Amino acid sequence: MTAQLTCFLASYIVAFMLELARLWKSHVSLRWASLGFTAAGVVAQIWYLMARSQASQLPPLLASTHDWLLVSALLLVSAYLVYMIIAFRREGFASLGLFVLPLALAMVGAASVVRTSPDRLLESARFWKMLHASSLSIGITGVLIGFVLSLMYLLQHRRLKQKKNLGRGFALPPLTALARYNWWMIIISVPMLTLGLLTGFMLILQARQSDVPFAWGDPVVIGFSVLWIGMVALFVWLLYSKPSRNRQVAMLTAWSCGFLVITLVGLQVLVSLTGIPSQHGALPGDNSSRLARLPYPVQQYPHDEEKP
Repeated sequence: MTAQLTCFLASYIVAFMLELARLWKSHVSLRWASLGFTAAGVVAQIWYLMARSQASQLPPLLASTHDWLLVSALLLVSAYLVYMIIAFRREGFASLGLFVLPLALAMVGAASVVRTSPDRLLESARFWKMLHASSLSIGITGVLIGFVLSLMYLLQHRRLKQKKNLGRGFALPPLTALARYNWWMIIISVPMLTLGLLTGFMLILQARQSDVPFAWGDPVVIGFSVLWIGMVALFVWLLYSKPSRNRQVAMLTAWSCGFLVITLVGLQVLVSLTGIPSQHGALPGDNSSRLARLPYPVQQYPHDEEKP
């Protein structure tokens, strides 16, 4: 893990610790301090991605799986930060950081162990690969936000049902607001994931017509395709569900979004650590996971000599 990556990771950890401290002592200074460390982490993460982009001469979304995961985490944290600043005095969302920051930390942690070299599948057709990477990144960010909102809905529903107070510094929004925001996140994220999947299949077909090896049995492709079917089923059910089924919608969203994120990120980490051949994690003879500790990516292909 590089010093630059550790810098914004530490900022997010401190911000999360401050959010936890607000459970015992709800004070506005702790909230501002948490947002300050979050903002510092966002700035450091942007600088890190820009430095890697300049070194690889590729946009962050196309540089590597490592960069793509960091961009997705950056979108999540940036959306959280902007919303918290705009709605600073709005009741209910003060505890949002307790749900968002752990997800961001998990994404950054996963990015530290996946490949840092560019995907050979994405060496041509820049427009289509940008569309593929950006739509998946936006879709995953929407899924993460939907997952957070679903957890908040279920927790708030249980709290109101049992008439429990979760703590002075722990406030949650009304159920109607959570249900509405959750509905919109699914409506936005599923079409974006669909666009990412379709453009990915198109890039696969282009790769099969060239000298770049690719197998439809790629574990990341199979896993994402299966989970995408589940998300589409949830999308269709959501369109026709009654408003009285908000709790069932939240529960299904939490399960489906959680499995999607865990499976997608978990497969990326698995193929990187085990060396399973995959265009999304590790190619035969690839040692790019060792390069994750370097500050900038080293473009590497099977005929290259191994870098220390």
